[in-house]
Amino acid sequence: MLFCFMRSLLCQVFMLQSSTGMHNKMAEKVLRADILFFDSNPIGRITTRFSKDMTIIDIMLPNATVFVTQGIMRSLTVVVTVSMVNPWLLIVVAVSLVYMYYITSLGIKPMVDS
Repeated sequence: MLFCFMRSLLCQVFMLQSSTGMHNKMAEKVLRADILFFDSNPIGRITTRFSKDMTIIDIMLPNATVFVTQGIMRSLTVVVTVSMVNPWLLIVVAVSLVYMYYITSLGIKPMVDS
């Protein structure tokens, strides 16, 4: 029960910090935009887009973070349990981690570009 409480508290603090940081970064980018940006986009569209993006961040980010954290912890638990039974499987884990890193590094660039 204590670990569940600590996890919830830490998730809440991290979400608040990341949401605040993203909000400040977005506000700074909008405020420092060229005059042409404000001439071509009405203020209502900018405000709507800004609030829509922040709503998505506030709603989706906590769920995704909890999902990813639980997945990592489950994977770590499985690796520890299996390595106690058969330490030779740590070699497979190491190779799998290197392969996952390689695939992720290939996939990051196209995802950022789009």
